[in-house]
Amino acid sequence: MITSGRRSGLEIIGEILEEAKNGVTKTRLVYRTNLNFLVIRKHLDFLLQRELLEIVHEPMQHYVTTEKGNQFLEEFRKMKEILGTGEIEQSQIYEHM
Repeated sequence: MITSGRRSGLEIIGEILEEAKNGVTKTRLVYRTNLNFLVIRKHLDFLLQRELLEIVHEPMQHYVTTEKGNQFLEEFRKMKEILGTGEIEQSQIYEHM
């Protein structure tokens, strides 16, 4: 992954979808992904609109990864495998151009 010390948006989406595979509350997501409530809300809205996540209200409100979200995770894993799991500094890329 190309990073500059921060996670990419795709990495955050992958983490959220992975955490929500068996159902997770918003509070748990905040702690597990190390994001604040405002940022997690924006990501949740994005994922809900694209039907990668769904809200389940029983026994209490929580988020669950949909089949479409699981397909995204599978493709994301494949991309990471092709690119390698090590982080590449942005400056290293430009040195080789």
